[in-house]
Parts: sequence; structure tokens; C-alpha cells
Amino acid sequence: MSDQPANGITIEITEDGPLIVKRLETLKNSKGEKVEVQKITALCRCGHSSNKPFCDGTHKKVGFTGKREIDKPIDKEREYGGEDIAIYDNRVICSHAGECVRNLPSVFRLGERSWIAPDNASVEEVISVIKKCPSGALSYSVQGTHQRDFDHSPEIIITKNGPYSVTGNIEINLEEELQPPSKEHYVLCRCGASKNKPYCDGSHTEAGFTDADN
Repeated sequence: MSDQPANGITIEITEDGPLIVKRLETLKNSKGEKVEVQKITALCRCGHSSNKPFCDGTHKKVGFTGKREIDKPIDKEREYGGEDIAIYDNRVICSHAGECVRNLPSVFRLGERSWIAPDNASVEEVISVIKKCPSGALSYSVQGTHQRDFDHSPEIIITKNGPYSVTGNIEINLEEELQPPSKEHYVLCRCGASKNKPYCDGSHTEAGFTDADN
């Protein structure tokens, strides 16, 4: 992890507490509206703040723990090779946003084996859908060049009843083995229920997490 990110924005994962975000300029709600931020902003990740997305100290009252509950490597991925494109899938970092299966079900086939069929759509269609994956779980390779980072602006989006979507190479203060596979885009838990903290694993749906303000 570099000492100073290119854009100057950093995210500190406090122990059993909020995300401390420094120098962030763009925080948006699920409607695309900008939310006012300070030079140092504390974002709730226990899921119980009465002032979401901001921390109000409730994590102490509810006994929130930020401990990662699984022991699986963050960077483990499986390759699905096709004639003109290879797709790489990382189940550990997946936030289950469902962009792949919704937008290209002929390639991303839930319940089938193998579940990814790279040749069932054009290379352009596959790349377009992979770019919609917010967590960085999906990446691709064409002619031997592995592409996992894309050109997003540095910002954090508060998704509706879901996690924080982080883009634009925002530095996160984690040890190297827990750094996101794509440091250019990743998704952080804000419901408090993920077993892969600080990353989202889709548990907000099962937990019934809601955020009426976003």
C-alpha cells in the first residue's frame, strides 16, 4: 500500500467502528444526489446509526464488531476461458449486486455448470457487463492482457439499502493481503452483517437492512 494515494483520498477502517474518510469530495446517495461531506467524515458501518450514512456512535451501544469472520484469500479467482476472451471470477469479494446475471444471463448463468460461458455473447457485450460489476469480483483478459481496473471518478456512492460503492483509486488502510483485487473499485459493507468485513458480501439483503434516507 502506498504512503500517499494519487488523489489524496483515504479510508481508515477503525476497529469495531466507522469508516474515517479523509479529503473526499464526492459522496452521493442512491438517487445520484451529492451529500455534503467534511474534510474528515465518519461513515457508519454497523448499520444502526440514526444519522445514516454518518456515524452517531451507535456501534458502541450495539456491540458492533468489525472482525472478518472468514479465512479465505481476497485475491483468489477462477478463470473461465473463451475463444476471444477469458473471464475471471472472484467469489470471495463478490457483493452479489447481480449486474452480471441481470444484464447478460446467457454468459452468467446461475445454477448451471459451468456458470460462466464466455463465448455466449460478443467480447464487447461481456466487457460492458464486467465494467458494471461494482465489487471488482469480475475481470477479463483479451489477447493475454488482464484488465481489472477501469476509469471511474473518485467517489463513494451510498447504494439503496446496501453497501458503499467506492471508485476512483481511493486508498484503503488495510494490510496488503486484504487489499481489494481492484483498488480502482470495490464495495464496503455498511449493514454490519457481512462476514467478509470490511467488504460487502451481500448479507444486507438477508439481514433486511434498509435506509429510507437513501
